[in-house]
Amino acid sequence: MAAAAPELVDDMTYEILLHIPPDDPASLVRASLVCKRWRQLLTDPAFLRRYRAFHRTPPMLGFIHNVDHSSNSSYIPRFVATTSPSPFYPDFPPPSIEFPTYWWALDCRHGRLLLQLFNPIDLMVWDPTTGDHRIFPQPPYLDFYCTGAVLCATRGCRHVDCHGGPYLVVFVGTGEDDHSWACVYSSETGEWSSQASIAFDSYVEMLPGLLVQDTLYFRCERGKRILGYDIGRHELSEIDPPPLGHEVGILMESGYGGLGFATVEDCSILLWSRYVGDDGIEEWKKSWVIGLDFLNPVGNPSLSWELAGFAEGVHTIFISSEIGVFTIELKSGQVKKLCEEGYYTVVPYMSFYTSDIAIWRPEEPAED
Repeated sequence: MAAAAPELVDDMTYEILLHIPPDDPASLVRASLVCKRWRQLLTDPAFLRRYRAFHRTPPMLGFIHNVDHSSNSSYIPRFVATTSPSPFYPDFPPPSIEFPTYWWALDCRHGRLLLQLFNPIDLMVWDPTTGDHRIFPQPPYLDFYCTGAVLCATRGCRHVDCHGGPYLVVFVGTGEDDHSWACVYSSETGEWSSQASIAFDSYVEMLPGLLVQDTLYFRCERGKRILGYDIGRHELSEIDPPPLGHEVGILMESGYGGLGFATVEDCSILLWSRYVGDDGIEEWKKSWVIGLDFLNPVGNPSLSWELAGFAEGVHTIFISSEIGVFTIELKSGQVKKLCEEGYYTVVPYMSFYTSDIAIWRPEEPAED
């Protein structure tokens, strides 16, 4: 039998490596150790750019959760990998700075994590994949109730390869005069914008925001209100949530790509979508119900579940209880247990982890 032509073998290898799942970066590490030819491909910038473009959506590599200071000497958010084994397990190397007494993860988007630092009070944007970080002052009109969001500032970016590019930080807060405000920090200018404000009598929670098209949304007063910020217009808006009882909901993307909302009621997740009715008025509509009884262990049918977060782009909800944190992929219905501990809030981290942008570098393989 004639041997395959070298060009055909290379083409087959190229396609095989191209289809390695991006949510399993350890497979890229192992593949790079097979032989020098595979390592050359897996470190070739042109191949890696095509690899990211082929898979389109950055995978979820894990989540960050803030640590309760009552049982720790300092607030140090922790990273929990959702891939195993992982080249960055058990954690990403933190920035090589002298950390303040404690710090708090606020938001994560487009491969960057936004942190609030205390003593002194500053903000930091950190890219765990590359290790790059920047510390800068918070806006001068800071209030007790505030939070922020980070996002890529490159126009037309598909967010598969924007590490090292410009970014924006949107910071919002609620003052004692029943007004909420927003301002924007640009990494290109190193300055804060002017303040946009709106009469708003609900406090902003220190939780991640939700980006839907050009608008950021923030949960307020345990989900009783929603604060919207239009990035292009630099305007704030007030939105009422779906009709709720005592449930506490989270913001999410709807199945139509718009603003959505999720609540837990009677051991079920209720999903809501906001849409424009025939009369031109935006309304909430219940779109889906997901039962959680199958997750309750035998002998504990009344286990209490809480919504802990939502991962943009991959349509994944995080739920938490005393038996751990789980994810539910809304498109496939797949359920996965991530850890044994339960957390009130998690901050999902999505990014490609390839050798041209990551801290990790493949080792030299053995001789062919």
